Amino acid sequence: MIGGGVRRMVRLGFAGSRGVLLSALLAAVALSGCGFQPLYAKRTGESTAYNQGFPEVDVAQIPDRLGQILHNELLDRINPRGVAPRPRYRLEISASERRSDIVILRDSTATFAKFIVEARWRLIDLSSGESVTEGTNQRTSSFSISSSEYAILQAEKDARQRAATELAEDISLRLALFFDRLSG
Repeated sequence: MIGGGVRRMVRLGFAGSRGVLLSALLAAVALSGCGFQPLYAKRTGESTAYNQGFPEVDVAQIPDRLGQILHNELLDRINPRGVAPRPRYRLEISASERRSDIVILRDSTATFAKFIVEARWRLIDLSSGESVTEGTNQRTSSFSISSSEYAILQAEKDARQRAATELAEDISLRLALFFDRLSG
């Protein structure tokens, strides 16, 4: 009796996994029928944002330390080989940052803070001088405040770096979407 119950459970488990497999197969067929294509997928005979649009983008200098970090992060994503040799577009960015203490104790000391970084950007077509796409992105990164001044400075520096890295990822994704739509 016990052996038969185990056999039934094994059979049900196998049937259940076949149902999951069948569901996944149906979902894949449905997505391919609606025209879904991954953004970074290279289609036969076509190019992607990384080998068509990105090499034509010159990232303009951004002032301040935050600007340097953001500029370098964007170069790593958009032009990892260096400056665009014949740019068709220029990416202009203005960045701002602010710190806000969010956990304040009874004695008016802060123990937790957030670092907010915002970037306004626009992609300019150099032949016409007009903006072809633009946007605003914001990222928040938090950090703990300790009794050590050095630890606070290092935590704030790390929060700035994390926020700038996430902003660069957001901006490069928005540009990749723009170039993907531009290419059809």
